[in-house]
Amino acid sequence: METDQKYFYDMLERTASKFPNKESFSRRTKDGIKGRTFSEIKSLTDSLIAGLIEEGVQKDDKILYLCDSSQNWIIGDIAIVSAGAVSVPRGTDVVDEDILYIVNHSESKYAIVQKEKDKQRLVNLGSKLPSLKKVFVIEDDIGDLKSGTDTILGLIERGKSNLSKDPGIVRKRLQEKSPNELATLIYTSGTTGAPKGVMLTQTGWISAVEKVIGFVQLTSADSGVSLLPPWHAFERAIEYCILELGAGFLVSNISNLKEDLKEFQPTLFPSVPRIWESLYNGIMNKVSKESGFKRAVFNFCLKIGNLWAVQKGVLFGYDFRIEKPNFIVWTFSKFSSLVLLILLSPLKLLALAVFKPIHNALGGKLRVSVSAGSALPSVVDKFLSSIGLIVLEGYGMTETSAVLSIRKPKQPSPGTVGTPIQGYECILKDEHGNLVSQGGKGSLWVKSKQVLMGYYKRPELNDVVFDKNGFFDTGDIMRFNYRNELVFAGRAKDTIVLAGGENVEPVPIEDQLLNSPYVNQVMVTGHEAKHLVVLIVPDFERLKAEFPDIPEDANVWNSHPKIREIFKKEVSDRISRKTGFKSFELIPQNAFYVIPRPFDPDKEMTRTLKIKRNEILESFKKEVSDLTKN
Repeated sequence: METDQKYFYDMLERTASKFPNKESFSRRTKDGIKGRTFSEIKSLTDSLIAGLIEEGVQKDDKILYLCDSSQNWIIGDIAIVSAGAVSVPRGTDVVDEDILYIVNHSESKYAIVQKEKDKQRLVNLGSKLPSLKKVFVIEDDIGDLKSGTDTILGLIERGKSNLSKDPGIVRKRLQEKSPNELATLIYTSGTTGAPKGVMLTQTGWISAVEKVIGFVQLTSADSGVSLLPPWHAFERAIEYCILELGAGFLVSNISNLKEDLKEFQPTLFPSVPRIWESLYNGIMNKVSKESGFKRAVFNFCLKIGNLWAVQKGVLFGYDFRIEKPNFIVWTFSKFSSLVLLILLSPLKLLALAVFKPIHNALGGKLRVSVSAGSALPSVVDKFLSSIGLIVLEGYGMTETSAVLSIRKPKQPSPGTVGTPIQGYECILKDEHGNLVSQGGKGSLWVKSKQVLMGYYKRPELNDVVFDKNGFFDTGDIMRFNYRNELVFAGRAKDTIVLAGGENVEPVPIEDQLLNSPYVNQVMVTGHEAKHLVVLIVPDFERLKAEFPDIPEDANVWNSHPKIREIFKKEVSDRISRKTGFKSFELIPQNAFYVIPRPFDPDKEMTRTLKIKRNEILESFKKEVSDLTKN
């Protein structure tokens, strides 16, 4: 799907013209789900653009944009960029240290914040933020636009007056800036180090949106529910897709998600792996408390569903493979799969009936589920396929305008992160900079107009991450299979170097351990040690349900003989030579620590729920040290 649109504003203008009375960007209120028509969204955005111009916002001024999930986010974002300024978005939970760094590094002149309390934080830091001239508040405590001085609504009112005097002011301001110039500066939260300012253009974003819509075959008849932070690149791309399509959209939160999915009945549900893991763990914990007969029926249907998904993949040519199969073997496999699918058909109908309540809980109309932000654990991927949910795992990063590859909707190849979307040149390089052939592992380098302009004020870093041909180093280790699908193999910065010099990618080991029904979260470490060690967050509910004699207090679990016996077996059975791991990737029998709590979502995980390895290592420094010594 290619259009002649150049600016974010063009997407809004076109959709408001095509679907003026259609509601979208809704939220749950005390009176139910309420949204705005696209005509209303455009009117508010026009007035806000004109209000920002009236305030004195100039081309390329940086505007700090502190806002979490909100139906108002899209209005502020489009208005900032359309006024010629640069949007510098971040969540309201950002620590003071990062606020000081981001505002001062970007030299932000203005700030738009979600609530009054967010403004007060900036006011309190005022003496340390010399570039910041003014702060505007978006909402009151219930999510309505806040009225009064130094509010977005105040700017909107001033903008209306400005528009009445000069109706062409918005279009004139748009034409002052090329869509290939800096539109947004996203300081990545990352899992390590200080934030880096990723410089992105409207051209890159619009290219990503148009390619994804065509690839996934989305239409204006689709509708979506999301609870992800809008300043995050993945969610931002989703909201731009909704705007471009003129589709229905509900901004949810973790408290209302269950109710929202049932009532809104979305066809699209974008999320991050941790949300899918929670769904999986919740279902499996509920099943574990059912009668023996019900558990047996569910697990039987799960096996049927998995067998069906695997054989369907073989028949239609999207089963997981790196190398192209022999023609005779390939033909025989397809014939065998066809026969098996015919024989399984009656049992598949039973499985559909058993899994129907799960589908109904998700609204009953879900046709596209997208997972991105980090790798989807294979056990969760397998489970979702088994119950009949098509999950399109994708890959991308802030630096690639959110998306680089995605699984094909009709051929969602398991174990891959899909095919690079049109417009990307991709190569793999080894540690010496040599090109890697198909099937081999290497660091992924990419080139596209979607790729960042560079890191803001970091010329020394830009010299490292871009090669002489303009390819950008993603820092992720990948393989290409014979169908040109990417297979994630780890992150270069996460590579563990053991004392013997062996390089270990922790992600495949962690993924295998997450297949255990007793493991909820896990981190493998052991840098410069003789062997690997593991930090395990157990599935507390499952263990208590299956082993009622274990202590209630999880603080003593690490030293409890029964618990250690359970995890010793899980680790040794799953990480072994038989399961494909090398000798230096194995974990000695007692080289694990059972953590008595989940990883801290505020300190030890990012907003998209990826683990922050350095923070976790700092939290459990003594425990890791003891494990590596012993």
